[in-house]
Amino acid sequence: MTAFKIFDIVSTVYGPGYISSVRENDYVVLLTQWQLAQGQSPTLYLQEESLKLIPGALPGTVVSTTYGVSKVQQIRGDGVHIVKPINWKLANNSTATLYLQPDNVKLHQTPDFFEGDEVITVYGQGYVDKVRDNDIVVKLNDWKLAQGQSPTLYLNKDSAIKIPGLKVGSIVKTVWGLVRILDIQRDGKHVTEAVHWKLADGKPPKLYLAPEAFALLSIKP
Repeated sequence: MTAFKIFDIVSTVYGPGYISSVRENDYVVLLTQWQLAQGQSPTLYLQEESLKLIPGALPGTVVSTTYGVSKVQQIRGDGVHIVKPINWKLANNSTATLYLQPDNVKLHQTPDFFEGDEVITVYGQGYVDKVRDNDIVVKLNDWKLAQGQSPTLYLNKDSAIKIPGLKVGSIVKTVWGLVRILDIQRDGKHVTEAVHWKLADGKPPKLYLAPEAFALLSIKP
């Protein structure tokens, strides 16, 4: 019996990826975070000892840790997840950097809004800058004013939807397998396509997923 199975998420010295094929003496791994010039994922042929099983949390995802809600910055070859908390800062107002084992990282989406939460609004994707009694202050990510500042929105909580903080092109794990983010709609729905299976016509199926589809604690490594 092999240590890993097809579609397992693993960490390698070249970055995170997933098992594409199991061979007699090694594993075929496709990387998830960068592509070749032709748009293909780099293919690695690695021994079992070169791989470490990790949760479905990949760089850019928001996760739950013992230190609070955090965003994954990097996953090292030894499986350590480098994350930054999004709801608190150090005494000098800088953001802490945490180095966590995979078991201490969980895909989880908290209720209500907190400072640093990623949200989608009718004006685009942004993050919660401040939570006030009657509304939330949101700064947009993808466009700036003439002075280079992010537009600031003052919104009722009903006008924003919390999302996992994923970017278009990210590959993430769901109960339907690995999917690639194609678009994030105004209502928070993520348009995705499967990366490891195809329909009868040879095309990958498209899935329209709510934000909570990427925050399931039931998704095990």
